[in-house]
Amino acid sequence: MRILHLVRQFAPAVGGLENFVRCLVREQRRQGVDARVLTLDRVFHQDQPPLADQELVDGIPVIRIPYRGSYKYPLAPSVLKHLASFDLIHVHGVDFFADFLALTRRRHRKPLCLSTHGGYFHTKFAQSFKRLYFQLITRYTLSAYTRVFACSVNDEALFRPLAGDRLQLLENGVELDKFTDAGSKAWTPHLLCLGRFSDNKRIDRLLLVMDRLRRRHPDVRLSIIGRDWDGNLDALLALRAQLQLEPWVSIETDLDDAAIRKRIGTASFIVSASEYEGFGLTLVEGMSAGLIPLASPIPSFRRIVERAGIGTLVDFDAPEAATDQLHQFMLGCRDGYPQLRQQAMTAAQRYAWPGLASRFIQAYREQLTVPRVIQGVAMDARSGEEIIHHLDDAIDSHTPVKMAYANAHTINLARQDGEFRTILNRFLVVNDGVGVEIASRWKYGRGFQENLNGTDFTPRYLAESRHQLRVFLLGADQQSVQGCFEVWRSRFPRHQWVGFHHGFAPESAQAGICDTIRQSGANLVVVAMGNPRQEQWIETHLEATGATLAIGVGALFDFTAGRVSRAPPWMRAIRVEWAYRLAQEPRRMWRRYLLGNLSFLFNAWGDQS
Repeated sequence: MRILHLVRQFAPAVGGLENFVRCLVREQRRQGVDARVLTLDRVFHQDQPPLADQELVDGIPVIRIPYRGSYKYPLAPSVLKHLASFDLIHVHGVDFFADFLALTRRRHRKPLCLSTHGGYFHTKFAQSFKRLYFQLITRYTLSAYTRVFACSVNDEALFRPLAGDRLQLLENGVELDKFTDAGSKAWTPHLLCLGRFSDNKRIDRLLLVMDRLRRRHPDVRLSIIGRDWDGNLDALLALRAQLQLEPWVSIETDLDDAAIRKRIGTASFIVSASEYEGFGLTLVEGMSAGLIPLASPIPSFRRIVERAGIGTLVDFDAPEAATDQLHQFMLGCRDGYPQLRQQAMTAAQRYAWPGLASRFIQAYREQLTVPRVIQGVAMDARSGEEIIHHLDDAIDSHTPVKMAYANAHTINLARQDGEFRTILNRFLVVNDGVGVEIASRWKYGRGFQENLNGTDFTPRYLAESRHQLRVFLLGADQQSVQGCFEVWRSRFPRHQWVGFHHGFAPESAQAGICDTIRQSGANLVVVAMGNPRQEQWIETHLEATGATLAIGVGALFDFTAGRVSRAPPWMRAIRVEWAYRLAQEPRRMWRRYLLGNLSFLFNAWGDQS
């Protein structure tokens, strides 16, 4: 599975989004996924030359492309040149990449998923325009994404009206090893504020509260560590000087992880006055170090604190009340501090990366195996192994399953016959042949995982099923069905071969045949009558047979009995067995394979079903 992650900024840029993508991709690669990153070739707010077009960052292959325009909405249409070899595209953030890939989805035809990361509501700038854009443009954009991952409960509430059932809450993961157990082992009135100095962090509110708190508690200290963003560093330094907080408040930028870990070792509390967060990464990082959270009551922080059962939510817009609350709460943590510290670290473990990366991978697999509708027929996109497990699970639960193999001829029949199409859409339909492979690539940008033609896959199921099946064969003429029965009984002796019957009995005899199958105790009926007759028989009579599974297999009995020869292996490998059959029986097959294949491809090209 090849996954391309699109994110506007990546290393050497530093921030919560960049770190999220780095950790997710790195963990997915550890778990066997070929995950890569595509990003822009310049770091915002830095006057530096473009970065390398390709680079290996922390073991992650990174592609960088140029952009034009503002960093708020960078235009990078060359992204389309890099999508072809990937199975799925994961877009991070709601920005140009998200909008552009939605707009061009009929060109690139790649399955898309998106992580919300707070959308674009981190600041109050242009809020009215943003809300309008969200309801109009972003609503359209998200319609192109088969899965939308909300990074927080706040995002879940925000995006649910637009994404509906396609929305899945997968809260951010956190790189816990970085600061694990780094906090002070003894209680201390030392607070740590970690993260970018962006407008939404409202560090100014925190300084106003600290001005009051140091008067109540002279030993209190606040360490503010991060990177300047939105040009706020000078303003924060000026406010600190105005409030004469230098002895109580330190402000440091651009520290590496080792230096940050050292500063964490002097603190007992992680604090944030942020007015908006997509998730709350730094709060969890602090908890992983053993720091107790003190946070503004925004939804993402509220969920973290309430799930942890530790810390307190503080309204920093009311400085006097916030000061009283912080003073009392911090003193109240002194006696039970070792236990509270351990509780914070334990609560942080729910955000560890291995589990989250696995949940993303499972979501990708589900997305890639969503049935593909080929000219009105829903076809299963799972692998052969997954189909075998599905059939075996049906046997376990006694859940009836009707299975059909669909090639170009089957789809042509279904397109021309609405009743047959309706029947097929009640079946588990799997792909057979190069025709439906081409149709899937044209419509969905990718083919099926493997070719599941009935001549090969039915014997494979008999070989790999975990059950001792009770098998009844129905169809073809007497010589073919008996010959196939004897071959399979010899080849698959662990199954019970309970009976067979030819497929040319009149309608008046069908009830008796069903009764024979029921009395045999069969749980699998293999039906070889050709399309559409075999599917019609299964639809009408499976319940009366008492069997759990029924599979329509076309000419398989003739092939197995040796009465019709198959194409040589090399022709099967390149999926042109139809050409061999045409050469063997040109007078019978020319209309089906020549006119039929052309008709199928013509309808596949413009398939909007």
